[in-house]
Amino acid sequence: MLGQLKTIAALLLVGAVVLTGAFQLGKYKQRQEGAIQQLKSDIRAERERVKDDAKTRNLSDYDFCIQSLRRRGMQSADCEQLRGLAQE
Repeated sequence: MLGQLKTIAALLLVGAVVLTGAFQLGKYKQRQEGAIQQLKSDIRAERERVKDDAKTRNLSDYDFCIQSLRRRGMQSADCEQLRGLAQE
């Protein structure tokens, strides 16, 4: 009887750990998606500001992000999320 209780307790603990992990993964993915959407929005706004510049018009979102951040003297690590995404 005590052995069964230990087994049940262990299974409940494992289940709680798995559910917590799944929840945290979901939150992480949601934050990442939000960050990507924010970057895309920022890029669209920046493109509107420089739409007359033919050179920037043909850049991918990733390249445009890199160029914009370098111009401001900022790190370009946030642009990595845009690498490989299809241009909309």
